[in-house]
Amino acid sequence: MKQLTWRRPGLVPGAACVAVCLLACEEQPGPTADAFADAAIDAIDDLSRLDADEDAEAPALLPGAAADLVVHAPHATGAGFLNADLAVNGVRGGGETSGSLDVFSLRLEAGVNDTLVLGWSDRRVVDTPGVDLVVFENAFRTSGDKVFMDLAVVEVSADGDSWVAFPHDYVAEDETKYKADPALWVGFAGRTPVLLHAEDNPVDPFDAEAAGGDGFDLADLPGEAGEVIRAEGVRFVRIASAAARVNPDTGAKFPRDGASDGPDIDGVWARALVADPAP
Repeated sequence: MKQLTWRRPGLVPGAACVAVCLLACEEQPGPTADAFADAAIDAIDDLSRLDADEDAEAPALLPGAAADLVVHAPHATGAGFLNADLAVNGVRGGGETSGSLDVFSLRLEAGVNDTLVLGWSDRRVVDTPGVDLVVFENAFRTSGDKVFMDLAVVEVSADGDSWVAFPHDYVAEDETKYKADPALWVGFAGRTPVLLHAEDNPVDPFDAEAAGGDGFDLADLPGEAGEVIRAEGVRFVRIASAAARVNPDTGAKFPRDGASDGPDIDGVWARALVADPAP
């Protein structure tokens, strides 16, 4: 994964050498020579700014933490599984074969009750090597390799307006039919049982074997939009019911288990953050 760097654009050393050489050369008459001289002076100014930028210190990394802000939960009522605070009060997984009751439930009506947006108080998530975010949903094993899954699409944003989804793909032979095999749901959240428990099993949230959950790496974000996220950091994470989203391979919504009524979110952890005071 690309390590987040903190610098502004500057003049490359080769260009600086050209600039110095141009100034050292005897000036020739005519507008072309004047233009070269002006460009050389500008280049040296850029070099001075670059030297100053190299002295700037990168922001200090803060310890990993769970999202602690509910930014948007349009269907929350504050009661039962519709209490959005249950998504930011600590992860309390139910283990391999049972779900947790400490969760906030999404539903399946697109644009109405299918999303949850979380954030971190006065902090933003930064790109580090390996998994950067872990989403803890409420999957659990039923038998053998079969897992009961309420699948979700995960998106991130630096500003709350522009969103970038982590790549995801349902790779079943027939994508119109649901299969309870996590291996077929590449890049979705809600595939893996949650073992992490704030009181009973307080393991490293990024130890996938010990904690469970589904990890996401900012290096996987596509295109220029992904580059922007890696440069600016993540302020918001949006989790959306996969069954409310259209599968581009079929033109229909992703299929779901007949018993699924939407993902149940236990929490989201970030590996590394930096301070990001509110304006």
